[in-house]
Amino acid sequence: MESNSNDNYVLVLEDRTEVKNEQEAGKLSVVSGVDDKGNLKTTEAIAANQAAFLKFNNKDGLLKNFMTNFLKQFNNPTHFGLYKVLADNVEQGVDNLRTMLQSREKPESKQQLAEMGIPFEDYLPQQKNATAIYPEKVDWKMLDNLGLSRERLEQGGELEKMLNWQKTNLLTIAVPIGDTTIYTEARLAFRTDDNGNIGLAIHPLRKEPQLDFPYMGYKFSPEEKEALLTTGNLGKTIEVTPKTGEPFSAYVSIDPQTNEIIALRADRVNIPKEIKGVTLSDAQYKDLVEGKAVKVEGMTAKSGKSFDATLQVNAEKKGIEFIFGDNKSLRERQEHKQTQQQGVPHKLCGLELSEKQREALDSGRTLFLKNMVDKQGQPFNAYVRMDKEQNRPRFYKWNPDKKQETGKGKVVAVAEEHKTQVAVNNHGKTNEATKNVKEPLKTGQTQPTAEQKQKQDENKQKKSRGRKM
Repeated sequence: MESNSNDNYVLVLEDRTEVKNEQEAGKLSVVSGVDDKGNLKTTEAIAANQAAFLKFNNKDGLLKNFMTNFLKQFNNPTHFGLYKVLADNVEQGVDNLRTMLQSREKPESKQQLAEMGIPFEDYLPQQKNATAIYPEKVDWKMLDNLGLSRERLEQGGELEKMLNWQKTNLLTIAVPIGDTTIYTEARLAFRTDDNGNIGLAIHPLRKEPQLDFPYMGYKFSPEEKEALLTTGNLGKTIEVTPKTGEPFSAYVSIDPQTNEIIALRADRVNIPKEIKGVTLSDAQYKDLVEGKAVKVEGMTAKSGKSFDATLQVNAEKKGIEFIFGDNKSLRERQEHKQTQQQGVPHKLCGLELSEKQREALDSGRTLFLKNMVDKQGQPFNAYVRMDKEQNRPRFYKWNPDKKQETGKGKVVAVAEEHKTQVAVNNHGKTNEATKNVKEPLKTGQTQPTAEQKQKQDENKQKKSRGRKM
């Protein structure tokens, strides 16, 4: 049975990447297909192109497949709109659509656009806690050579970032070179190769940004270098050319953790007209799109409090950065962060500390840390708090914030079950029962094992025979 012509429609794409204000309609074109690389193809909305239009039907499932591919291509779909228009009257339908878009704030236009529009959220994952990468698809063995594991990343709070295509904070990694191993710091991220396989991208810590060399075919001027070192952002868009691929317009910033130069495609950045309750003026919006820093006053935080900040597109953050207070230089911000965290190690007794844990310790808070390892390789747990006077971490049996005391009136360092172990293994102490035990003590051990007891007795007999001779 033939379908009714009213069931057939085309999709009209509104591209708002170049609009100057909210009242302006974006460029309208009809979807004509998808090329071999999965890129969307469109054509002008005129009757002469009728044969090229990609037609949809309410009774088939083509739309769902199309939207899946569409959202893969446009990771910031808020720059675009998709609307259904009857296939047998495209030109008139597009003219009507343009009129409605130009008055989209009117109630009658809002209602009609809602009926014609394709809601992107219907085709996005709905699970709040879902990650973009399935852990089962990751070859976790590739972390072994770096001295890392899935468990350590999870304990440090970095795993979820990686599974959502984000970079970790700085981690200490072990890089094997020949017969030796070099320890350095780097940020890690998962990336896919041309075949879709998930690999590991390593972003090592650099001494300083490499601004004297061409970056993706672009050579920075002295003024541009100064802008990057002053704010961390270039402050404008430039055209860069990757080794494989076409040139594109990009925002450029410096990663403050690694000093790496980062480029972000300008056409993939969503810059809303309204930010934190403040509608930007046309001049502010234009400057922000161009990459300039814009001072915005009277914004509203989640707490309901009003605040002011300077806004600027930051390539490393993949969006708009909120800059508060004095606009310190990139180097000053790095030095300030290092000063704030001075004395707080990235790794404590074999346990990689997350950025949040380091900040908590630096602020004077006490943390209960599990699965630390003493100098002899034995695990232990303890409360940890920074000693500000000696600028180093201290370990406690109980939470020192609660002022729990022993019979002698002092807080005992290290949890009770690990006390003897850490004293013997880390500090060379002895107790009567284990003073002749050569092997490191294990968790909770205060007495020698049967095997260790036998060796103790044998040593005593040897010493006894030696004295008789």
